[in-house]
Amino acid sequence: MTIVALECPYCGAPIAPSVAHDMVVCAYCRRTLVGVPAASWGLALDADDDALDASIDPRRVCTVSGRKYVVQGRLASGESTDVFLAERTGRVVERVILKVLRAISDADLVDREWRAVHALHESDAQGAPFFSTLLPQPVARGLVAGKRPVLVYRWRSGFQYTLDDVIERYRGGIDPHAAAWMWRRALELLGWVHRSGWLHGALLPRHILVHPRDHGVVFCGWSCATRTSEREALPAICDAARAFYPDDVALGGRATLATDIAMIARSIARALGGDPAATALPSGVPTPLRDLVRAHATGSASSDDAWLLKEEVAKTAVECFGPPRYVPFEM
Repeated sequence: MTIVALECPYCGAPIAPSVAHDMVVCAYCRRTLVGVPAASWGLALDADDDALDASIDPRRVCTVSGRKYVVQGRLASGESTDVFLAERTGRVVERVILKVLRAISDADLVDREWRAVHALHESDAQGAPFFSTLLPQPVARGLVAGKRPVLVYRWRSGFQYTLDDVIERYRGGIDPHAAAWMWRRALELLGWVHRSGWLHGALLPRHILVHPRDHGVVFCGWSCATRTSEREALPAICDAARAFYPDDVALGGRATLATDIAMIARSIARALGGDPAATALPSGVPTPLRDLVRAHATGSASSDDAWLLKEEVAKTAVECFGPPRYVPFEM
């Protein structure tokens, strides 16, 4: 029996109709699928997309690549895009994120993000089966109202707070213990991204998402991502967050692996209650952690190896807080 379903029954990711094997591994959730007819899963029923609930305001409905989505509300507004929570209509109800471009002149940024995310999903760097699950999960791309580019990503449960939200919630600075796990988790993911031959280029607090309960970190906002071999200037700079960029990059210099590392350090410095350059951090931050954050935020400890820095952060955390332990973080 062969797989004829168009979507994975576990995560909803697309399965190529041409697949003709008894088993296949989903490229997104990594589940092993045994050949089962689509009708058994109740999938591949796109025809039902036209059967909208009569109570739904048609102004909330948009169509992307032939699929209808009902917009639930705005989640965020970036420099060039608006992000909405939406649900796919029809029998297969799927919660998604719509990332809609405001200025058509910035369409190249959408292209860059889509290309980078897909390339990272194809990475065979060590750790890919795990770290690829922390990337945005592409569903579709297209145009809204026939002109505005839009990217559709699968909704990720739990990662609903950006580091900007954390900074707003803890205006005096977060617990240094929490800063240490956030920094470690960010560097773990960044290390894999770098091993895959890419750099993010825009690791601002708004692009770092945290899971308070599970102590997880993922990145969004991949429109400035570039291959590490290209060594080019960033295609865009967020003026409102210029303080988070290393000075040379903010002035048009080439982005490097060290750029990502410095931007994460500056985001952590801000979350701790200091300024992005970490020139002034609260007295409650232990000295070893304060010195490490400052060194990498200012670039005085130039580093381009995120994984080695992650190990250094882990050792510093033990020095400051003792053996690893779970400390709840509330939002």
